[in-house]
Amino acid sequence: MKYYFQLQYRIFRRQMEDIGLPFLAGLLLIASLYIAFCAITIKYPTYAPWTLGYISVSLMYKFANPDRIDFLKNILTRKRFSAIRLAENIGCILPFIPIAIYERAWLLVALLVVLSIVATVISVRRVEIRNIPTPFRNSAFEFIIFFRRLWWLLIICYTIACISIYYDNINLPIVLLGIVILMGLGAYDIIEDEYIVWNNARSASGFIKNKICMGSVQLSLLIAPFLLLLLLFGTSMFLWAILCWISGVLLLILVILMKYAAYPRGVGITETIGCMVIVMMPLLLVAAYPYYYKKAVQNLEKYL
Repeated sequence: MKYYFQLQYRIFRRQMEDIGLPFLAGLLLIASLYIAFCAITIKYPTYAPWTLGYISVSLMYKFANPDRIDFLKNILTRKRFSAIRLAENIGCILPFIPIAIYERAWLLVALLVVLSIVATVISVRRVEIRNIPTPFRNSAFEFIIFFRRLWWLLIICYTIACISIYYDNINLPIVLLGIVILMGLGAYDIIEDEYIVWNNARSASGFIKNKICMGSVQLSLLIAPFLLLLLLFGTSMFLWAILCWISGVLLLILVILMKYAAYPRGVGITETIGCMVIVMMPLLLVAAYPYYYKKAVQNLEKYL
């Protein structure tokens, strides 16, 4: 177990050094982003629990990649595997516990702890995904896999949105809409095999444009129930929902470009930090789009 976390530390340190960033400088940058995040959540306490909960779930979801879980199961004993998964899940929620305590969100603290334990149990006794029907075409697999893994969470979000509208809480559906958008963007953590990319009868630029078009349509399908709900009830938040939708599509384009700029490896710390900075300063999208598009096309030309 000690060797496993030493290896994770070395991988993280090497990723920092590979992008030309001294390790200490990288840690200072991450610390600065964390402090900025704390300041934002303290300034907007209404949305803090939802934001903290979403980020915690996203991190645990990333560490629960089925291929990674199966690999660890093959090389570790059940006891060590359980201990490592529990330590990873606790590590995912640990940075956000102090913020939740400061906000006196005791229910959130309890839910995060329970969620880390439940995620560990699910990892140990993972049930294979059934062939659940999806509303998406087979040509874009990311949202199909995402839907089959988290369909139950989508239903919960839609149900809570309906209940909140019934009780005149028109802010909550917007928060849930944003959570579903960010969950959908997480689908692009899935990296397809090289032969799947090679099998496309398109140029590199055509492949990227098709991915963006399909992804935008599929993300729109995910959030359509929220838009329809807010439109039917004629709430003043409908324009905010449209703004969230547009922002989600713009962010999805950036995520796709970053994914294929880094392909065949997964999105690393470089792209993650870059994405966080761009989200905080949206005007950088003007420069980020052409940069990552050119990089993605050049990268994919080796496979297409």
